[in-house]
Amino acid sequence: MDIHYARRKELRKAAAFLNDCWRWAYKDIIDPEYLVGLSDKERHKKLRRHYKEGKRPLLLFSEQNELLGFCGFGSSLTEGYPEDGEISAIYVREDAVGQGYGHTLFVRAEEILYAQGYTHLVLDVLSQNTRAIAFYRAHGYVRTGDRQFKCGGREYPMDIMRK
Repeated sequence: MDIHYARRKELRKAAAFLNDCWRWAYKDIIDPEYLVGLSDKERHKKLRRHYKEGKRPLLLFSEQNELLGFCGFGSSLTEGYPEDGEISAIYVREDAVGQGYGHTLFVRAEEILYAQGYTHLVLDVLSQNTRAIAFYRAHGYVRTGDRQFKCGGREYPMDIMRK
C-alpha cells in the first residue's frame, strides 16, 4: 500500500482515473451526455495548473502500482468556511469500493489538514450521492448547509458537511 503526493508525471494518469470515477460514481446523478464527454486532456490541464500553483495537493493511493484512490484537499474554498480545511475530492476505483481504501485515504488527508492547524474540516457532496453522504457521516461529518453545483449547463443540489 502506498499513499503519496502526486508527482507531475502522474497527473495524466490521475486525470483519466478521476474521469473514470466520475463516470461510475455519478452515472445516476449527473447528465450522462456530460459524463461521456469528459476530456482526459482538459482534466489533465486543470490538474497541472493546480499542481503548479501548489494550492490543492493530491494524494494518490496505489497498491502494486495500480492506482486505487485519489484525494484533493487544502484550505477551504467553500463560501462561509474560510478558516476550515477542505477535502475537495475523494474517489476510489469502482472495483475497490468497500475494501477500506477510501477510509485509509480519507483519514490520511484529514490527518494532514489537522497537522496544518485546521480545527474544522468541510466538504460538499451531491445531495443525491447517498453512498458518499453515508461515508462522510461515518467519519463524523454533519450537514451544515447547501449550495448549487453547476455542471454541463445544469444545476445540482449539494450538501455542505463539516466536522
